[in-house]
Amino acid sequence: MRLAVAAVLLAGACRGTLSPLSNKLEIGQESYIVFAADGEDGMGDLFASAPLGGTAWQITFSRVDERFPSLSPDGVMLAFDRGRSPDDTATRSVVAMNLLNGAERQVVAPGVLRPQAIGWSADGRRIVVRGESGVLTVPAPPERGEPSAASAEDAARLTVRVGEPPTAEARACSAGAGVCVVLPDGVEVTLDSLAGSPVAWYGDSVAYLRSGGWVVHPLAGGHTRLLKWDRNVANPRSLTRFHAPR
Repeated sequence: MRLAVAAVLLAGACRGTLSPLSNKLEIGQESYIVFAADGEDGMGDLFASAPLGGTAWQITFSRVDERFPSLSPDGVMLAFDRGRSPDDTATRSVVAMNLLNGAERQVVAPGVLRPQAIGWSADGRRIVVRGESGVLTVPAPPERGEPSAASAEDAARLTVRVGEPPTAEARACSAGAGVCVVLPDGVEVTLDSLAGSPVAWYGDSVAYLRSGGWVVHPLAGGHTRLLKWDRNVANPRSLTRFHAPR
């Protein structure tokens, strides 16, 4: 069994199939989101949907754990963390998938970084990974290379910048609980004292996890709303979004 799982984790370099989102989303042309949720045996699988929820399409169908999805700036590539199980840090790797054709490649070998967050450089040429040893970057496909120290500019891509234009930062409150927004003058405003995992949403809104679901909170006034899907999406988490050019 361990050899079979290892083969799944390491198969990587050139596996390509029809895109799991064919005839469902116009990749790179329309706005959409990707998130992790429970798949088979409670392991994390990846799903996609329109920003308002509705239909959730499954992207991965593996029997290993996948999390921390991050869409490239052009909305075509998806980087994510993959491991044998949620608690097994020794086998965690970083994988990049082309959502136009389903091809995927392992860009960081298992156990090298133990990812805690994943993002992209502004030009989409590098994948940015925060791990236990700091923030590193690795070339995005089709380029190849080893992880190296991230520049300050690339490391800043893991910061949740919000607003239009993005001048504030959403993060865990300094008190240690809840989600807060830090304004340009340094003032901290609490959005939700029971929430976590903030994500920059569309426009001037922030999304965050609360009570097992994703909540969208407008910063300029208005009501919060809960993202809902028309299938049973168990334990949604780790969300990323692509904003199509106007």
